[in-house]
Amino acid sequence: MELTIEDLKKELPEQDYDTLTLGEDVVAVRSLIKAKTWVKGMIQSTGNEYSEDNDIVREAVLKRALYELFSFVGQESRAREKAEDCELLIESAFGPILKKDDTNAGGPAVGCMKNNRTNPLDRGL
Repeated sequence: MELTIEDLKKELPEQDYDTLTLGEDVVAVRSLIKAKTWVKGMIQSTGNEYSEDNDIVREAVLKRALYELFSFVGQESRAREKAEDCELLIESAFGPILKKDDTNAGGPAVGCMKNNRTNPLDRGL
């Protein structure tokens, strides 16, 4: 079952929802779309499948959508808290999230580049 802004509204008191969305449901819709996209990418980076039928995926999307809302209104510390909760939830259920600065440092070398220039000191100059 696809997540909707009604699911997001249930995560907050009505007054907080109105404050975070500036009274515009379109803000919540955009936050939910961004959250779904982000969570899908993170889950797929673990080698698992994204499905909104999975309770953990649903919870992760809602946490990330809350991050988007708090970030939208400049509440960075609360936003960061929601982002960390979301990442922790994904990693505990699906494994480590592959991030852009991650490398496969533990694997074997796959090649070596060598230039054909010789050391000028070896030329007998």
